[in-house]
Amino acid sequence: MRLSEMRTEVTPQKINKIVESRFGFSIDYDNLTYAKAQRLSKALGENITQIKKSFGAHTAEKNAKYMELMLVKEGLDKWMGSEQGLFESELGRSEAVLAAKDIVDSVQDMLEKISKIQNEQVPALIDTIRDQIGSEQADQFKSQVGSVLGNILQQLTGAREQADSAARGLAGEGSPDMGMPGLGAAPMPSAPASLGDESDLDGDDTDGFGATDAAAGGDEDLGRETR
Repeated sequence: MRLSEMRTEVTPQKINKIVESRFGFSIDYDNLTYAKAQRLSKALGENITQIKKSFGAHTAEKNAKYMELMLVKEGLDKWMGSEQGLFESELGRSEAVLAAKDIVDSVQDMLEKISKIQNEQVPALIDTIRDQIGSEQADQFKSQVGSVLGNILQQLTGAREQADSAARGLAGEGSPDMGMPGLGAAPMPSAPASLGDESDLDGDDTDGFGATDAAAGGDEDLGRETR
């Protein structure tokens, strides 16, 4: 049977049954992700190309291994274009965007924590040092710690802005308008160089089809079931 003779309404599940009956295995579409299907389809395509180059297109169509690869790739491609495949693709994309935004939130949390240390904990500690040790030591501590915290805030502010821009790009959103009230990210804590006055204080070598290394798709699990 030639693949060109297969009707367009043939589903991945029907192709899977053909693959299972002829070659003894099937693809586990219930546990297949869109990204894994893409990688596997690409690897199979590379293997198919190698077979065509080695044996010629007409001879390859009579080869059982060639037909095996072609059928599996056909099923994967149809699955990726199906409602389930598109849903898995959108789901995976949404998960990636949420993970990227979590990174932005984590950096924001660090910014707020350092800002709290700078504005609440350090001033009280400086007063304690002045009372218990001396004014000279308090001033020295304020200068040194103020410089450290200021540098951290400055770096975290830049990191937060870059991470937010990357996450928005991943989500297909535009850059926030920092000049309009009510738009864009929340204002960042200031990053002074110092505290100032006291009061301003983030392969296996087969692919399951006898494929060559170049087409095996690395260590990726093919997501297939055996009979």
